[in-house]
Amino acid sequence: MKLNVFSIILYVGTAVTVAALAYASYQSATVAWSVGICVAIGLVVYAFRFLPEPKKVARPVAAGPQRSPAASAAIVVAVIFGLMLIVPTVVLWIGNYSPELGALIGAVALMAIFLILWLRSRYQQSRSGEEG
Repeated sequence: MKLNVFSIILYVGTAVTVAALAYASYQSATVAWSVGICVAIGLVVYAFRFLPEPKKVARPVAAGPQRSPAASAAIVVAVIFGLMLIVPTVVLWIGNYSPELGALIGAVALMAIFLILWLRSRYQQSRSGEEG
């Protein structure tokens, strides 16, 4: 990455965040578990970049009414938003029994949003072969 003002801010911000998380992890086991979970999820997300590109598959045109891509995206966002409304209640309920498990469930729920959107984008990329 070429050094500019934004990359310097990114590097300094990352260093400060890492230092704050390291200090907080030293002070609290719950924070240490949360940081460890986030690092593990980050490694999994980093590993996703090594997956092959989706193949362009020509699909037959279906007869009948077609749903617009905007309507499909609105449905996906509405379902995700609706499910995210119950996540804090579930995390707090599980956190009463085990704070570490509550942090894990919360992290998995947040990453599930990005996983769903990532899978949808890969699906759209595979369908773009028939349009272009």
